[in-house]
Amino acid sequence: MTGGGAEVVVDHVSKSFEDGRIRALADVSFRLEPGDFVSLTGPSGGGKSTLLNLIGALDRPDAGSIAVGGELLERLANPSEYRAATVGFVFQFHHLIPTLNALENVQLPMMGRGPTRAQREAKAMELLEDCAIAHRAKASPNTLSGGERQRVAIARALANGPRLLLADEPTGALDSATGGQIIELLLSLRARRGMTILLVTNDEDVADLADRTLRIRDGRVEAAEPTRVAAPRSA
Repeated sequence: MTGGGAEVVVDHVSKSFEDGRIRALADVSFRLEPGDFVSLTGPSGGGKSTLLNLIGALDRPDAGSIAVGGELLERLANPSEYRAATVGFVFQFHHLIPTLNALENVQLPMMGRGPTRAQREAKAMELLEDCAIAHRAKASPNTLSGGERQRVAIARALANGPRLLLADEPTGALDSATGGQIIELLLSLRARRGMTILLVTNDEDVADLADRTLRIRDGRVEAAEPTRVAAPRSA
């Protein structure tokens, strides 16, 4: 599962919690083509984050199956390796390590995966440059603005060259102008890297920047609608 974007196929997936008393997802099916940028919207508690957790192999569905890049997640021999090599995660709150500077934070996912210290540092600096935050490489998280922290978090998510980026309300803690810049950054990264992006948001303006939108309500996905002409994708 290397290079380009990953196809994602969610097939009749259901998920409940508290011994079935809370139904988070009910018979959900959809497909993302390699390189798609799709937004996932809907009311709070509708199952959006649950769905991202299942696609990220942080949890397992009660029924149905999920395949990423042609590989069924239920058959993964090593889910942690899948998460490290295939998926990048970006959250509403950056989750940067406060005792490490930006450059060191971006290197973390590469630890123990083969690159030397010099190679990790060079790769991290390249990613910070891609995210237009290299000038703050030696800054600690508490000296960065919210938008700067999220740029570092995105650079960290790209550390191992993921084919799929899962973003859970990455602009939720930002003002509208900064949030728009973060979405445009993701669009730019998708165009250059070809990765697939599934982005959860409650902001309709953010959702409209994606290629299309999936709306989830009461655990069910409603019909997808195109939102804009897709940005150019890398070859």
